[in-house]
Amino acid sequence: MASYLSPTGSPITGTLERLTGRAHLLDIDPETGEPEHSGGTEVFWNDQETAKRNGKVVFLDDEGDEWTFDQLTREDGDEEEEDDGCPKGDPECLGNNGDCHDACEEQR
Repeated sequence: MASYLSPTGSPITGTLERLTGRAHLLDIDPETGEPEHSGGTEVFWNDQETAKRNGKVVFLDDEGDEWTFDQLTREDGDEEEEDDGCPKGDPECLGNNGDCHDACEEQR
């Protein structure tokens, strides 16, 4: 899987999520209508949605800063793919998982 970096160089670690829930009440002030919370919140996980800005998914970096995909840089891995000699463009040679079939192994 590819890794991405923010414009500041921090790794992208997730997406910003929007959640709804119910904050538990102890009472409601009759004068102001302000709730007095008991300290717990029940999260409604089925309502969870990934946040978007102008139609673009919002990603978070290590520092908690928000970025859209067009602002990210793909981090190149240190490992380069090794050429195994399989003619990967040939559909006759590709197995279900993208590996060479035995028949193609014989062609190499």
